[in-house]
Amino acid sequence: MGPAPTEQKLLPFDQVDWTKKDDILQQFPRYEQEKIALARVKNVTKNVEIEPFTLKAPFSGQYLLKDAKLSIEQGKRYCLIGDAGCGKSTLFHDIARGAVKDFPKHIHVYHCAEIEMSDDATTVIEHVVRSHEFRTALLKCEAKIKEVIAAYTGDDADVKTKLKDNLEMLSLYLNRVLAHSAYERAAKMLRVLGFDNEMQNKNTNALSGGLRMRVALCAAFFVEADLLLLDEPTNHLDFPSVLWLENRLRGYKGSFILICHDRDLLNNVCTAVMLMETKNLNYYHCGFAEYEKRLAAHNKKKAEDIEKFLQKHRNVDFTSPLAKEKAEKQAWADYWYQKQIMLAGKFTFPDIEPLPGSAEGAETTLIDVKDCTFSYNPDTNIWIFKDPIQFRVTTGTRMGVMGPNGAGKSTLLKLITRRLIPTTGTVDIHPTATVAYFAQHTVMDLNLELTALEYMNQQFPDPKTAGQLRGHLAKVGIVGAKAETRMKSLSAGQRSCVVFAKITFKCPHLLIMDEPTNFLDMESVDALIAAANKFKGALLLVSHSRAFLLKCARAYLSVVPGSFNIYDDLKTCERATYKFIEEMEQGVKVSGSNLVAQNPTVRGEAEKAAAAGGAKGPMVFGRAPKPAAKPAAAPAAAPAAKPAAAPAAAAPSAEQKEVAESNVGKKCTAVWAEDGQKYAAVITKDLGNGEVEVSFTGYGTKAVVKLADVVFKPAPAAQAQAEPKKNDGPKHQQQHQQHSKSHGQQHQGGQRQQQHSRQPGQRSGAQ
Repeated sequence: MGPAPTEQKLLPFDQVDWTKKDDILQQFPRYEQEKIALARVKNVTKNVEIEPFTLKAPFSGQYLLKDAKLSIEQGKRYCLIGDAGCGKSTLFHDIARGAVKDFPKHIHVYHCAEIEMSDDATTVIEHVVRSHEFRTALLKCEAKIKEVIAAYTGDDADVKTKLKDNLEMLSLYLNRVLAHSAYERAAKMLRVLGFDNEMQNKNTNALSGGLRMRVALCAAFFVEADLLLLDEPTNHLDFPSVLWLENRLRGYKGSFILICHDRDLLNNVCTAVMLMETKNLNYYHCGFAEYEKRLAAHNKKKAEDIEKFLQKHRNVDFTSPLAKEKAEKQAWADYWYQKQIMLAGKFTFPDIEPLPGSAEGAETTLIDVKDCTFSYNPDTNIWIFKDPIQFRVTTGTRMGVMGPNGAGKSTLLKLITRRLIPTTGTVDIHPTATVAYFAQHTVMDLNLELTALEYMNQQFPDPKTAGQLRGHLAKVGIVGAKAETRMKSLSAGQRSCVVFAKITFKCPHLLIMDEPTNFLDMESVDALIAAANKFKGALLLVSHSRAFLLKCARAYLSVVPGSFNIYDDLKTCERATYKFIEEMEQGVKVSGSNLVAQNPTVRGEAEKAAAAGGAKGPMVFGRAPKPAAKPAAAPAAAPAAKPAAAPAAAAPSAEQKEVAESNVGKKCTAVWAEDGQKYAAVITKDLGNGEVEVSFTGYGTKAVVKLADVVFKPAPAAQAQAEPKKNDGPKHQQQHQQHSKSHGQQHQGGQRQQQHSRQPGQRSGAQ
């Protein structure tokens, strides 16, 4: 890499001599100062090679890494794997704050983490733009030097020249970082992530966890650092946001290190693996799937070799050279076998106590939601559930819940656990059933000054159970000294395990988990899946992880604005929930620029419309509500839809009739009367009175429209909507509304009872 530049000191801003270039350079971020100093040095690399490398746990002298090797190759895409509490987040924190000795100072490192609530929080777009540290420093210097030039009254030509030259230097750097288009570029990225103009100007403190993570990710990709550190970026994200993240990571120009429990994401974006284990870092230069195969084979062979070695050297003189080797091998074997035993029993549940009066083998209703609607503030006319929902949970229910952020998944769980009261309707809970609820933000409510054991004793003060609490904590991985360690010193994953210990100490009849995999390491997620499948009670699971839902659930509830339906298989549920699934399954390249925008969840235009009194029907967060925005199938007994209040049509001219007849069977776009928009259609009949019958593509819905409203070449504005998918949400929303009003359905234990009069192709509702 060449000789390192001399150590540079930062000069306080108020002491800068603006005629001196070196003084100004000291206002730049350290990595930019180093890059400038190395500008004429040949063969400068952005690789990191530090050996030996040592890392200690915060607030203690305990080693997390000792005599390890930290190696990061330029352009590599790493995932960082390790047990909960091994030090992954601490490693990120030390790299980001420049605390790693000998880490190359010219490498720009950006640590992406969820935005925290703070007193000096800014708007969404300001947060993204200000995250570019170099641009912020340049603008501050530019403003000051302009002020100095304007205030200078001397006649020293040399001073004027230096000030002018330094201003030009700053302008060159500002152009290099595209400073003057920053807001435009940030706004474009934010719009893709579902933030309209109003939401971009909201304070970040007013956002949910999922939206704050979106803003944090937007900032990370806006900065374009040499090395990007991402610590569990999928936490609180919905499925479209995860796919958007995957697309951005695939196209990232720099290097990144990713901590994540989502196997699909790791398989699709990572080219190398860093394994943090036994105070060491091991490297696998392959994809994640290949790494898992290699690691399993390696550990199996290592365990066998160590067992043979220990058998051969049972009695070794402690002064011999073999004594140290035997001790190291024995320590690894003990660690390995204890880990396998712990994972096999992690998150296990005690036996369920039978409900009084329930017959053996029969399903008992645990929760019955009847005709419930909900709004956090009905006066605003913004509803989470405006159409009354019916939902029944029995002892046999094992259901996954999916849907975009803001659609009402977490709200539903709070309603059925009576943490929220429905606006109308009732929620009946079995009087003797035990319901356990793991919420996304439960971990944040812990008193971190308590130890895990103290917390459990507070929750279960019965002296008869005191002796069991330590053993139950051990089942979730809080073993030995960790049980008596203040929770502020535990990792986020370990705190999650403490919460799991609390909700599973007494086995519930119904276990509700809202994004339970957040903060868990990969092996803990696997252990949770195994435990959930062994659990004998009812399960309700909300997760953005398709793999988790597929392995643990037997029925799937789709919750989207205006629709509430249950399906028997995950693929059908996904198609009903997200518009782009069918394209993705057919091999069509799904653009990362519209993944989230197709499934908006931010409250923007909907709130405006509601405030103006124009909202009708269920609100779609992030866009103006259009409950009849797309053609929907008419009720079975009704005639084909016809534009409301259509004016009497004049008799067609011979030319009009000839055009209509010659184009029967051809594709076109036609106006749907209820919203005045044009959609893809096929002309099916000429009615001979200036009107034609069309069938809207993808809907099978026929309508009579005026010939003048038919366009044979789609207008540019209509292109994006010209080919709506068969599983389009608003269609099913309206079908569900019609069906729920006329027939109604009930769902018990994952089984649906369908009415025979249901229209062909119509989805069954959770009625």
